[in-house]
Amino acid sequence: MTKRTAGVLLAVALVASGLAVASGPTAGAQTSKCPLSALKKASKPVEITMWHSMPRENETTLQALTEQFNSSQSDVTVNLVNQVSYDDTFTKYKAGLESGDLPDLVQLQETEQQQMVDTQSIVPSGACAKADKYSFSDYVPRVVSYFTIDDQMYAMPFNTSGPVLYYNKKAFTAAGLDPEQPPATLAEVRTAAEKLKSSGAVAGAPFGLKVEPGYVEHWLGLSGKLFVNNSNGRTARTTASELDSKTGKQIFGWMSDMVKDGLAATNSAEGTGAFDNLIGIGNGNFAMSIDTSASLGTITSVLATGAYPNVELGVGPMPGLVTGKGGVLVSGGSLFIMNKSAPEKQAAAWQFAKFLNDTDTQAAWAVGTGYIPIRESAAETSTVQEFWAQNPGYKVAYDQLLTGPSNPATAGSVIGNYVQVRDAVREGENSMFLNGTAPNAAVKDAASKATSEIDDYNVRVGVT
Repeated sequence: MTKRTAGVLLAVALVASGLAVASGPTAGAQTSKCPLSALKKASKPVEITMWHSMPRENETTLQALTEQFNSSQSDVTVNLVNQVSYDDTFTKYKAGLESGDLPDLVQLQETEQQQMVDTQSIVPSGACAKADKYSFSDYVPRVVSYFTIDDQMYAMPFNTSGPVLYYNKKAFTAAGLDPEQPPATLAEVRTAAEKLKSSGAVAGAPFGLKVEPGYVEHWLGLSGKLFVNNSNGRTARTTASELDSKTGKQIFGWMSDMVKDGLAATNSAEGTGAFDNLIGIGNGNFAMSIDTSASLGTITSVLATGAYPNVELGVGPMPGLVTGKGGVLVSGGSLFIMNKSAPEKQAAAWQFAKFLNDTDTQAAWAVGTGYIPIRESAAETSTVQEFWAQNPGYKVAYDQLLTGPSNPATAGSVIGNYVQVRDAVREGENSMFLNGTAPNAAVKDAASKATSEIDDYNVRVGVT
């Protein structure tokens, strides 16, 4: 199914549900309550299905936690179904709005919350929390704020990650760089890359540049700048891109110059080559790259095999244009409960979502994957503290998120058709790398296409 077809299916589903959006970021939002009492009255166990998108070690950890939940009680049985990727999961979900083939609980990328609200197919987790007298006071505040729109939490937070700098300490040492002081700014990344290249410490370009448009948003957040208007869609429905700015041009200019000067080589953020940047560090072609902290569990597992003896992994915060002005955004995924499921299944899904957010569960999840413990009590457990002491790289993303300020620039964007907007940014990046488009022109074109996609979506869902 093409992305355009998926968009059409969503539009049909929205029209069929009678959605009428007037204004505001969450106009047309759910008003349904959470039927917690239905679980008590139902025959046990209540079976539910959860769609997820976890690869490798992350899936292994999720499976172990699910087995623990299933064996710990007799009211609910959870069946996991891996839909391969976030995009695949959401595509199937949108098709299921028409076909009826839907899970009871779904894990989606953090960027999908506005579109999920617009489908009117979910039970807000805030409604379940209210009915259950469940508190989010122990959660990392920025995670709660990211998933709160117009004072309502629709998604249930779960797997929060952050972009970090991965680098090979051995290559740094060979180039005369301090292996304990990773570059903190993009200018310092370039300086380090120049030394790595001139010293012959790497076989190829020193920096593996994944063409991930989400990183552009993080770089904007680190500079204290917005990605879209209306305070990143937090005060009113997003209507236009803010990418075509001085900061946006600086970001695109840095990427373009790194590639043109042979200091960086690109790879796609999708498909079979999505982790070529990390594999490049392993085989000595690269010495640095930016990627998600959620890859740490898998990276650690691979390095433990001894397959890459010339790598000593270092992890540092994501470098930005400047330091101290902003912070990275909340990344990763969250959980949505389907209001099209039977009431007892909705209640059962809430029980499992709560379990995945329990203090001990979050501790085990963080240690097994590299995701950030989203509860402060989880970060304080001996499980996490002892693990971080032995594996300090796993703590970097947590510290990075906690030290960042809370403001519209770091809150993260609320956009209906996030995939298409990021596609526009990706196309702008690739136009520089593949066609030699000047950075300023690439930014302008990307921002124009992103705004057009935003406008198209808003028209389709009836925003005026």
